[in-house]
Amino acid sequence: METILAINAHLKYVEFLLHIFDSYPNATTLKTIREEFEKRFSTRHVLLNQNFGIYRLLPLILIKEEHKKERKDLAGVIEQIKIIRDSIAHNSFSIDEHGYHFTNDKKGITLTYDEFVQFVHQVENEFYEEKIHARKGNE
Repeated sequence: METILAINAHLKYVEFLLHIFDSYPNATTLKTIREEFEKRFSTRHVLLNQNFGIYRLLPLILIKEEHKKERKDLAGVIEQIKIIRDSIAHNSFSIDEHGYHFTNDKKGITLTYDEFVQFVHQVENEFYEEKIHARKGNE
């Protein structure tokens, strides 16, 4: 429940920032935005950027589904994505000052914030590189 509340609060923070981006004057300073954020939410959420990482998982989950549709072996990083997907689907993940913790009924993965960013980039780069090579091979 705590994780759901934290993610929901984070969505409210993002909505707030998007509203500022869309409607505030160009001369608005970061100081003004920060002060309004703190006043509105009575917080200065230190894990704001880390919670954003959960959004970064959506393309990875879709990449895993592409592998599944193509009947490829779900091993290596794709297996890790499956663990992450299962963990999110069953609300058995957590975020703290050390990183992300994902578990399914068989395995668990813990990634620091730096490892998480590297993991996301690795999966995306491998997938897009594979798709580019496949496309060039069909031309």
